[in-house]
Amino acid sequence: MKKEDLIKKWLDNEPLTQIELEAFKNIDAYNSYVKISETATKFKSPEYNIDKNLQLLDANVSNRANNIQSNKTSLTILLRIAAIFVLGLGTYFTLFYTSNTTVNTLASEKTLIELPDRTIVTLNALSSMSYKEKEWDDNREIKLNGEAYFKVAKGKQFDVLTSSGVVSVLGTEFNVKQRENYFEVVCFEGLVRVTYKNQTIKLPAGKGFKVLQDKIEKSNTTLVVPEWTKNRSTFTSTPYFYILKEFERQYNVKVITKNIDIDRLYTGNFVHSNIQTALQSITIPMRLKYETNDNIITLYKE
Repeated sequence: MKKEDLIKKWLDNEPLTQIELEAFKNIDAYNSYVKISETATKFKSPEYNIDKNLQLLDANVSNRANNIQSNKTSLTILLRIAAIFVLGLGTYFTLFYTSNTTVNTLASEKTLIELPDRTIVTLNALSSMSYKEKEWDDNREIKLNGEAYFKVAKGKQFDVLTSSGVVSVLGTEFNVKQRENYFEVVCFEGLVRVTYKNQTIKLPAGKGFKVLQDKIEKSNTTLVVPEWTKNRSTFTSTPYFYILKEFERQYNVKVITKNIDIDRLYTGNFVHSNIQTALQSITIPMRLKYETNDNIITLYKE
């Protein structure tokens, strides 16, 4: 047998005959081959558990996915915080530059307001007004619900907006009253333009315009200021219902009527400083009596 075939057979661990074994031992490099074989037997290939390694691989993939999801979640939270911040900032500047200034009065309360152009507004009881202070120089406009007396400083057009109509002036003194089914404008100085539905009416000093239950009336006055600014409410041919409502506003009471025609017309006045005197003023001319129980007043026929 050739030497190469003999060596190969030995390396493949094939059994050698006695003759082949003696021939192999006589090979010059026999001792080297034996040492290589002995050293090789000491090497041990690492054990490889397929199931265990699949589990480790799956866990690793899951961790990477969780990390990616966590990063996405963190990014989403940061984006939401940024969006809230931007929205809040925008809201702040919107409110700062465009928000309305609102003034409200309680029952039996009046208040005096000085506007940025030194226009003076006296607000009657249970009334409210609002305006944009930051834009006042370019837009002299007030929204009114209730009653107010205006002493307007000269300047650009001045508008009073109510649910019933619009009152426009350049500089004058006038009173606007807007209540339930009641709209009245009285000019005390200068010239007032009233826009009511499709009509435009100009009122010079001493003239008034009133819409009561959809009925238009014009009036004259010799007064220089509204009576209510002097703590007195005055009425001319006005349904008794409106007198009682004004009484409630000025005294912060509740008025109950028994068997009374509240549509009857009343001409007269009552003061805001003494409730007993005021009650006599609104009951004696109507031939009524009254009883009081705390803040509840009951009116009935004599």
